[in-house]
Amino acid sequence: MFPLPHSNTADMTLDAVLTQLGQHPTVDGLVTVGSTGQSSFTPSSDYDILVVLAEMPVPLQVGITYIDHRLTDLLFATTTHVEQILAAQVAIDGDAWEGRIARWLTTGQVVFDRHGRVRQAQAKVRGSNWIRPLESIDAYGAWIGVNFNLLHTRRLMQSDDPVHVHAAELRMSLYGVVSILLSYFRIRKLVWEGDKAAIRYLMVHDLPYFQLLQQFLRESDPHRKLAAYERIAAATLAPIGTLWSGEPTVLWNDMLPASWEMLEQSLAFWEALFQSHEK
Repeated sequence: MFPLPHSNTADMTLDAVLTQLGQHPTVDGLVTVGSTGQSSFTPSSDYDILVVLAEMPVPLQVGITYIDHRLTDLLFATTTHVEQILAAQVAIDGDAWEGRIARWLTTGQVVFDRHGRVRQAQAKVRGSNWIRPLESIDAYGAWIGVNFNLLHTRRLMQSDDPVHVHAAELRMSLYGVVSILLSYFRIRKLVWEGDKAAIRYLMVHDLPYFQLLQQFLRESDPHRKLAAYERIAAATLAPIGTLWSGEPTVLWNDMLPASWEMLEQSLAFWEALFQSHEK
C-alpha cells in the first residue's frame, strides 16, 4: 500500500499556505470557500480552498489535506475553466464542473488573483444569473429514484432471510438517506450546498421534515426504520407526487431527464408489446 505522508501544510497557518501557493508560477488564483475566513467559522469548521491553476499536470478536481492541523478540502480549477465562465453566453449547467466553480466564485472570497481574471469571473457570476435556473432540474428523476429505492427496500424486508434484512438496513442507510435528502432539495428547486447548509435550512424552514429525518436516522429496529423511511420519503415527494402504490410499471432512461410525457410514452410502448398482432 502506498504510504500517505504527513501533510506538509499541517504545521502551517492558513495565511502562510495561501502566501506560499500564491508564489508558485502555476497558481493563477486562490479562493476561500464556505465558512473559511467568515464570521460563521467555528473551531470545528474545516477549510475550503479553490486553487486555480494555469496548467493541470495531473487531472485533479478535489482533495483533502491538513492546514494548521485543521481538515481542509481542496478544490481545483484551471484558468481555462475561468475563461469558459467569462466567455459564457448562456447560463452554465450547475451540475457541470464549471457550474460548481461559478457557485464557489459567487460566495467565495478571492485572496489571490495573478491576472485579475478570477475577480472578473466572480463579478460576472455575482452580477447576474449565470447558473442555469433550477426550474430545469430533473424533479421527476428524483421522484423515480426515491420510489425505486423504497420498493427494493420493502422487497428485502419481506424476506425471512437475515441477509436480506441486513441488506435492507444497509440500503436504507446508504441509498435511502442520500436519495431522500438530495431529492428534497432537488424537488424544491433549492441548490444543494452541503450537509451543514442543508441541516441549517431544514431547522429554520422545515422543522417537521428535520424531525422526520432525525427519527429515521436514529431508529435501530429495521421494521420501525422502514416505517420511518416511508414517512420521510412521502414528505420528500409531497410537492410533485406520492409514493407508488400497488404493483405499478414505470420505465425511464437514466441518461435523460425524466418527464411525465416521457413516462406516459414509455408505458404506452411497454403495453403495446403485449397487444396481439394478427397477420
